[in-house]
Amino acid sequence: MRRKKTDPELPILLPFQPGPASNGEYVPPERTPAHELMAVIALERAEEIARKRGIDRRRFLAGLGGLAVTLGAVNLVACSSDDGSKQAQPRPGGTFEVPEDADPDAVCELLDGDEFIFDVQTHHITVERSSQEPGLELLLRRLHPGCGEDDKVECGSRYHYLKDIFLDSDTTMAVLSDTPTPSDDQGALTFADMRRTMEIIDMLSSGGAGRLLLHSIVVPNVGSLEQQLDLMQARAEAMQVAAWKVYTPYGGPDNRPWFLDDEQFGIPLIEKARELGVKRICAHKGLPLFGFDPSFSSPRDIGVVAKAYPDMTFVVYHSGYDPNAGAEGPYDPDDAERGVNALVKSLQDNGIPPNSNVYAELGTTWRAVMSNPTEAAHVLGKLLKYVGEERVIWGTDCIWYGAPQPQIVAFRTFRMDPELREQHGYPELTRDLKAKVFGLNAARLYGVDADAQRCVLDRDQLEGLREAYRDLDPDSHELRWAPRGPISRRGMLRLAWEQGGRWSPWR
Repeated sequence: MRRKKTDPELPILLPFQPGPASNGEYVPPERTPAHELMAVIALERAEEIARKRGIDRRRFLAGLGGLAVTLGAVNLVACSSDDGSKQAQPRPGGTFEVPEDADPDAVCELLDGDEFIFDVQTHHITVERSSQEPGLELLLRRLHPGCGEDDKVECGSRYHYLKDIFLDSDTTMAVLSDTPTPSDDQGALTFADMRRTMEIIDMLSSGGAGRLLLHSIVVPNVGSLEQQLDLMQARAEAMQVAAWKVYTPYGGPDNRPWFLDDEQFGIPLIEKARELGVKRICAHKGLPLFGFDPSFSSPRDIGVVAKAYPDMTFVVYHSGYDPNAGAEGPYDPDDAERGVNALVKSLQDNGIPPNSNVYAELGTTWRAVMSNPTEAAHVLGKLLKYVGEERVIWGTDCIWYGAPQPQIVAFRTFRMDPELREQHGYPELTRDLKAKVFGLNAARLYGVDADAQRCVLDRDQLEGLREAYRDLDPDSHELRWAPRGPISRRGMLRLAWEQGGRWSPWR
């Protein structure tokens, strides 16, 4: 819709805000002076380039040029100290290959791509159900004005999900995930809601090329375990469930968090999944949920169950990354209580070699580290080396961060420093390896023929809608990559205070 002259002026926003941001589940660290400096440099550079080209700065920032200058600012500050001085610093462990002057031809060449992108962690809400989740509703109403809605709860809706994921990004396929709720008719997104979203996307796809798969949430520690296992049975029989999703740190009303290897909840769930033939279990690990015991976010159980159940596949959501455990560095078995190191140690302690039955997923993790190139290089390097080049998969945790395109472009242009790779035995991030992470590994995991899928999708209605949408007046989607957050540390703590000192979006 074309904006009116009487409409409030749109905010001037970077495509992504450098530094930590939360998906609403955890309190992020504070932004550093370096992150603040990145934002300042990016805005100044955008204004300079836009003025020279005679275009509006806001419009410039909404395109690939805006992403180029923001990633370029990350590069620049990463080569200097946190206070912006030009003192000699260790060589950064990674860099983004972007043109310094944001030349349009160079930007398209370096930032565009045609990969098969399979985002295995996406979310939305059903707006009319948001009042059932007061904490989540409050969080959504505090989002950045990036989606252009007067009522910010609408920013998490199915409409914005379809637009952000499939029109405003290069995403080809996605997995839609729910949040932990005790029963089938509670929460801001039910399984029936998810099925309706899938049906809508299927109607826009041709030749049977489904673009969306569904997780089924299981909460074995809430209510009757037998009821939860029966629910798994019913969902598996009613339609094809792509995978089971579990949140082991979620304690429920009785505060009973759990691990996958415990006899009370974890083992019965795994056995039921085996019985039903849906042998993929996706577990939230890392990102300690706000207000819950962080010890149950540990991935220490992953290696145990992977060894005990070699015919099952375990997908570690967030790869065990813990933003409050300090910056990720090279793997150190003596410093492996938290974070990616804890996942690596669990695999090694249980004899799980790379490219086995464990996958590592990057949702929120990549968003959290992509403003810190050295930390980003170590996170990616460790996962590719120890979990395996065939077992690291793409996820973004969007639409909590808005459209995933800034994350896609950041990964597409990222490269590791050769000296750091040689020192730690990390693989080179070649185009082929990035293609595996972007989608080919997940396609194999979910039994998707990526080549056949892309051939059909090139002809489907959604591709036509994408092209038509991008040809609209630019004012109608100037905020298309604008973040829904960042949900800052200060903002999260304020939410906790308003909720009486203990808050979680999931009751």
